[in-house]
Amino acid sequence: MRGRSSETKLLQELILYAASAALSSLVLFVGLRQLDPNRQASKKALEHKKELAKRLGRPFIQTNPYEDVIACDVTNPDHIYVEFDSVGGLESIKQALYELVILPLRRPELFSGKLLGPQKGVLLYGPPGTGKTMLAKAIAKESGAVFINVRTSNLMSKWFGDAQKLVAAVFSLAHKLQPAIIFIDEVDY
Repeated sequence: MRGRSSETKLLQELILYAASAALSSLVLFVGLRQLDPNRQASKKALEHKKELAKRLGRPFIQTNPYEDVIACDVTNPDHIYVEFDSVGGLESIKQALYELVILPLRRPELFSGKLLGPQKGVLLYGPPGTGKTMLAKAIAKESGAVFINVRTSNLMSKWFGDAQKLVAAVFSLAHKLQPAIIFIDEVDY
């Protein structure tokens, strides 16, 4: 009889110890969640991603922190208010850009053969104020592509390797949001 009471007492102590440990763990977990410095940052990043999906009219995509930095400079073609035909002059340049950029984006089946592939890039150059950015935005509007305006100053970082990761993020984000036009601005020599 004495053996059973000691076993019962031992079992009661074990149950009490387990309950106490579980309660302590719960209090610690809840306390650490409230003290987590990344909790607010994570909520803010999630809200930013939802806002980006809403602004672009595209489904929610998974992005990394570097792509989130670049995503601030992404514009939905529906929010671009300059049209290709509203750009004055430059008729021969507009015709060339139509054939090089807009046509392959609108009709990719024409360029799926091995003989004629779409252009990988176009260089617009000239002095400031000549309409390079406006022309690039008009191309994005006309082709229905998202417009990613990359300023080289935004790619600079004081941390080693961040600039390379930001450049890679530009292209990975463009791939996720395709069709996309990447416009690299403020390139100085």
